[in-house]
Amino acid sequence: MKAMKLKSLLLISVLSILLSSCKDKDSTFTQVKDIETEIYNSIKSYRESKDLTGAFVHQYLMVEEAQLYSYKMSTGLVPVGPQGLDEHWDRLDELYTFYNRSGLVMKTDSNDPDQILGGLLQNAQADSIIRSDVTQCGVGVESDPEGNNYITILLAKADS
Repeated sequence: MKAMKLKSLLLISVLSILLSSCKDKDSTFTQVKDIETEIYNSIKSYRESKDLTGAFVHQYLMVEEAQLYSYKMSTGLVPVGPQGLDEHWDRLDELYTFYNRSGLVMKTDSNDPDQILGGLLQNAQADSIIRSDVTQCGVGVESDPEGNNYITILLAKADS
C-alpha cells in the first residue's frame, strides 16, 4: 500500500513537471542571454555614433531565429556563413513583414561585445549593413565545447 502511494505521488510529480514545461505552440518565450543584449547594445551605440538615432529595438522574434542559426553553426549542422539564413527569414515572414533584411555571422573566441562588433566590422560589408535603414535587430549567440562563440545578427526594418 505504501509503495502504491509512493508510485502515485511520483507519477503525479512527473506529470506536473512535464505539463508545466510543455510549450503552447501559440505562445513564445525567448530567453535573451546577457551577451546577446550586450552585443545589441554595442551595435546600437555604434549606430548612434554614426548619427543613426531612430528606432532600433532588440526584437525577440528575431533573437529566437538568430539563436537557432547560431546553434546550427555551433553544432556543425551548417557552416559558418549566412547561406542558411533564408529558412529563418521565411519563418519570421510567417509572423510579420520585414524589409531590408540582412544578416551577419561570425565565429569568435571573444566574449567582449565591443571586440565582437570590431570583428564583425572587419567584414567589408558589415558597416553598411549595420548602418542600413533598419529598425529591428536580433542577436543570437551559442558556444561550442571549445569555447568558441557563434554569433548571428539579424537586421531588418518593420512597419510600426
